[in-house]
Amino acid sequence: MLTEIYVDVDDFCKAKMPLIAKALHHCGLYKKLHPSQLTLAELMTILIYYHLSPYKNFKAYYTRHVLTDLRRDFPDLVSYDRFVALIPRTLIALMLYLAYRCSRSIRTGLYYIDSTSLAACHPKRAHQHRTLKGFASWGKTSTGWFFGLKVHLVINHLGQLMQVRITEGRAHDAQANVLFSLTKDLVGWVFGDKGYLLNLEKQAFLEREGQLIWAAKTRKPKQAVDWPVAAKRWARKRSLIETVIGQSKAVCDLEHSRHRSATNAFVNVYASLVAYSFYERKPTASINMGTAY
Repeated sequence: MLTEIYVDVDDFCKAKMPLIAKALHHCGLYKKLHPSQLTLAELMTILIYYHLSPYKNFKAYYTRHVLTDLRRDFPDLVSYDRFVALIPRTLIALMLYLAYRCSRSIRTGLYYIDSTSLAACHPKRAHQHRTLKGFASWGKTSTGWFFGLKVHLVINHLGQLMQVRITEGRAHDAQANVLFSLTKDLVGWVFGDKGYLLNLEKQAFLEREGQLIWAAKTRKPKQAVDWPVAAKRWARKRSLIETVIGQSKAVCDLEHSRHRSATNAFVNVYASLVAYSFYERKPTASINMGTAY
């Protein structure tokens, strides 16, 4: 798995290095690395592999695993403090690489859309939170209020990520610009919960693009009368995306509140989602078998 990740990341970095360097220059994050230091591909690989490891603390992962067990794979390893200082340089590359991984997912015509909260801290400490100040905001989900960010994602019925967007916590699931950016390249059925029930303007836009969005749970039973039988059956599998979100948080450590800088917080989110794209045991849905497995 480590070799597979490194080869794919390295090929991507070599192909997109001019674009990455230009973006880093624009953000003021680019500094030429000494030849003996870790390359951008190695930095990204170590960060991505962390989210597939059993470690839940990055310092323990780097000092106890990377510096000992992976030294043969990364002969030019730097100290933990130096590595942490290099992490911000991977943000732009990870954003582009996640989009690249999503573009390689199979267009099946069957998609599920949902969002999940990423709490920045406990709600009682929101007034004194500083790490994500300017990015985090109050939002509400079915489980209650939270202070942080929200990740919107679309998957296919094979459990592969198709599109991902990160917004403030207060962003509504069916916010027009977010919804359109998530579905602009998709053609087929996109199933969501009742929060994605569309008004006429949004529905007309999607129909012009050859897309249809169906709500898996409607406010009025009569709204589902004209659904095709196949659509009704696939809509019952909407819980698949909740399983994907659960795996991203439990297995790939998508959410935690121990970040010390906003940049490193976003690096953690993008690296976690990239790690999920490499995860071999993705949940899938099949109407022939009747259940998701």
